[in-house]
Order: sequence, then structure tokens, then C-alpha cells
Amino acid sequence: MSFWDTVADLRRIEFIAILITMIVPLLSGTLILKIRHRIKTLQTLTSQNQGSTYQENIHGLGAENNRLSKELTSAHNELIMLRRINAPRHMTELQEQILIGQLRGVQAAPVIVAAYAFEDESAAYAAQIAAALRKANWTVTLIKASMNDFKGVSLGTVNEMRRPMTGQHELAQALTAAHVELHQHEISPDSIAGPLQDGSLLVVVGRK
Repeated sequence: MSFWDTVADLRRIEFIAILITMIVPLLSGTLILKIRHRIKTLQTLTSQNQGSTYQENIHGLGAENNRLSKELTSAHNELIMLRRINAPRHMTELQEQILIGQLRGVQAAPVIVAAYAFEDESAAYAAQIAAALRKANWTVTLIKASMNDFKGVSLGTVNEMRRPMTGQHELAQALTAAHVELHQHEISPDSIAGPLQDGSLLVVVGRK
């Protein structure tokens, strides 16, 4: 312990203690400043990453929403098309008015409206056509015994005596104007069960 009795040694110890006292706060302060700077840097990077991720998520959700919206629209259009394809035929009020307007007052041979025997839809549609012709004051017989399974509606005649038939042209024009799906097929009277009055026009309703 002799150095405690030496002034020079004590001065050196005092100087070292002063230096340590001065350096330690400086080092501590520097370390604290570096730590704070690093914290701010990490916080900034985190905020940027979060913002970037948020924007990416928003963009991804927007793209997914657009895709789902297009798929939904496509599915909706397909559903409408399927419903239209599968829906039973129906004579609208406008179609009926067109038929009545064009056929009323026309002198015509009697008409046989024949429905496809194996489809209720065909029978219902044939009944609507027959009703419209009757409203035009045409003589109409409705039968549900046709064996013709073609699509749409076709016109023909029962004319064994080869007599002139009136009203056939006007009937074809009126059905076309009313947008009835009219197709021409060769129709044999034998394809329709039951007695058929000779000299009649035929409106044969096939399947949908």
C-alpha cells in the first residue's frame, strides 16, 4: 500500500480515474445514440415493408375481385342462356296480336294444329297457337297425336283431292312475322294419328 503514500502515484491514479469518468459517459452516450439510430432505421424499414405488403395485398385482392366478378358475370350469362334453352315455348301477347292482326279477315281453309304426342311442352305451345288462330276467326282443330319429332313448327296440308288451298301463304307470313320458329319439313298425313279432314291446312308443332 506504499503507493497511497506517494503523491505522484496518486496523481496518476487520479488522472486515470478522471479519464475513465469522462470516457465512460461518452462511450455510453455514443452507444445509446447508435442504438436509437438503429431503432429508428428498423422502424422505418418495418413501416416500409408493412406499407409495401399492404399495397401488394390490396392489389392482389383487387385482381382477385375482378377475376371473381368476371367469372360471376360469365356464370350468370350461362345461367340465363340455359334457362332460355330449357324454358318452355310461350306465345307472347305481342306474337298473338301479330297473328290476329295479319290473319283476321283472311278467307282460309280449316286448320289442324297437331302437337308432338310425346311432349307436354309441345301440346301446350300448340294450344296457344290454336287459340290465337281462333281469335282471328279461323276454323281450328287441335290434336295431340303427331309423330313428327322435328324441332320447331312446320306447315303442311291435307289435300288428297288436290284442291286449291287458301290461307297457306298468309299463315306462313304471319307466323314468320310473329317470330315463331318455322321450319319446312315434308309432312305425311300418316304421321298424325286420327282422322284428318281433307282440304285442311296443317300446323305441326314439333319438339323444342
